[in-house]
Amino acid sequence: MSVELPRVLVVTANNFNLVSGGGITLTNLFRGWPHDRLANVHEDAVPEDHSVCRTFYRLTEEEIRWNWPFSLLQGWYGRKKQQAISTGGSAPGPAGQGWLSAVKRLLGDGAPKQARLTPALLDWVEKFHPTLLYGFLGSLEQITLIRSLAARFNIPMVVHMMDDWPAVLHRRGLLSPIMGPLIRSELACALKEARGRLAICDDMCTEYRDRYGYEFTAFQNALDPAGWLPHARHQWQAGVPFVVRYVGSILADGQQESLKDIALAVTGLRRAGRPIQLWIHAPGPDADYLRRLGMPADAVVIEGPPDPVLVPRLLAESDLLLLPYNFDVRSARYIRLSLPTKAPAYMISATPVLVYAPSDVATVRYAAREGWGYVVSSQGEQAVAEALTLLMDDQTLRERLGRKAQQVALLRHDAGRVRQAFWETLTAAARVS
Repeated sequence: MSVELPRVLVVTANNFNLVSGGGITLTNLFRGWPHDRLANVHEDAVPEDHSVCRTFYRLTEEEIRWNWPFSLLQGWYGRKKQQAISTGGSAPGPAGQGWLSAVKRLLGDGAPKQARLTPALLDWVEKFHPTLLYGFLGSLEQITLIRSLAARFNIPMVVHMMDDWPAVLHRRGLLSPIMGPLIRSELACALKEARGRLAICDDMCTEYRDRYGYEFTAFQNALDPAGWLPHARHQWQAGVPFVVRYVGSILADGQQESLKDIALAVTGLRRAGRPIQLWIHAPGPDADYLRRLGMPADAVVIEGPPDPVLVPRLLAESDLLLLPYNFDVRSARYIRLSLPTKAPAYMISATPVLVYAPSDVATVRYAAREGWGYVVSSQGEQAVAEALTLLMDDQTLRERLGRKAQQVALLRHDAGRVRQAFWETLTAAARVS
């Protein structure tokens, strides 16, 4: 671009990284942006990646605090929650477990948190001197933080919606009658004040236009073909074993139960003599629920997240890639308008993709409309097993899916085109008086 790019302060829960979906999306959308014109305020514990952004401020409890009187429980709740994670989901002892459950029922999706502009944060922002704020919205504290910064420094903001969290967040728990209206009121204010409104896919743009009364523009993860095409598939003969692979986080409100269905289906096929194997690459705690099922190691292999450098080759060397979504009502509402960060990477690899999710999920509609994925929208281990059997046995189908997926990825998710449009959108927002 020939015009001068704005000095963008990215305000997000996650940082720039090569591990999480949000971190990867940020990194790919801003790659090439001048380092001295990009900074990131975040809450992330994941190590920062400095290849795109080099200026970071990590928020602490000084900036993000539980509101009183819930702040009295913050330290205790954090310790108990960590103990529950480390012991497989149960806090030690019935008393501790009972208290933890009681607090969860009270808080629902989380305690009321307040974003505070501390002297240290204000000084750091002042020194960076941003001319535009950009942020993913997803919590009360993130909304209030970006709004407070925009008002304090009198600079425009662009907001980006990644999931349909307004449809599910703070709709349960004893605090929901207070927290629900509050966060939706803050969101309405943020959307009204924003100079640019972005969403993760076309379906979300359409629904949010009708829901909120504003135009939204779709931007999602983008890929540089030069880094992916040399590793992509060019033949579709089935491997022995037939490797089915999932890469990414496993969320309770996202993939957890559907990935379990797939794991059980693979195990059943393996026991029936089919040479199939499921590989899952996810953060350790995410997959603990699958480990506890005790599935045979020759059927299901669980590993941590792969080295990002190896991902293009890893995807292309698989026989089938998985995009599962849960079928329960809460999960379906949360992910209904989403497109996962991993989808473009799956597609450009030319490895066929199995999409296992409810029929009204945006990813399912996208896969069915463009023909880049094999869709299973009937819930259950049997439906998955039948689809896996078909995909194992039909090389022509696998090749058709793989070629089409790569074609769509190059058309819709090429970073050269997506990044230019994204940068132009931000630049235009910064110029609006």
